[in-house]
Amino acid sequence: MSQPAVRAALLFLLIVGVASRVPAQVAPEFVISVSPSIVTVTQGAMVSFTVNVAVNERPRFDFALFRLPSGVIAQAPSGRAGANTIVLTALPNAATGSFSVELAATAGNNTQTQTFTLIVKPLPLTQWEYRMERAKTEQDLESAAAGLGLQSWELVSVVYRERGSNGLPEWTAFFKRQKHPHE
Repeated sequence: MSQPAVRAALLFLLIVGVASRVPAQVAPEFVISVSPSIVTVTQGAMVSFTVNVAVNERPRFDFALFRLPSGVIAQAPSGRAGANTIVLTALPNAATGSFSVELAATAGNNTQTQTFTLIVKPLPLTQWEYRMERAKTEQDLESAAAGLGLQSWELVSVVYRERGSNGLPEWTAFFKRQKHPHE
């Protein structure tokens, strides 16, 4: 065997011998925190929160959430050191109330958990106000509807009838619009 080949073989054996004595980092030490500690979402909406991972190394983290209420879906991509965003979606029929949710972050053989509070609020009920308009001509009705439309009124239905013994036409239109919370 040539002198360079012998040196390469000895160098290889030396590196393998040293590497076998260095413990593999399969369980990096890290700390996680959730911000904010109370996450609030309304049925039919989405919310995000931050998971901060403090670690001296640069491993990849897998996140999992436990004890989510029914109807709440988590989007938790693989994480890294630093700030990570997790998105929660509350379906319109999600269970409402206050829930203690557990977040687990895993890197190698090490898992850290953090508990936070998830509040799911009910979908607000839509409050409507109603209005009725009467018109003697089709043009009067169209004009009234156009004016009300500028004020966010929606036409729900129209009833036409002939009134009185001489059969005079009359249009009755029904409108609605959403009430605003401050009204």
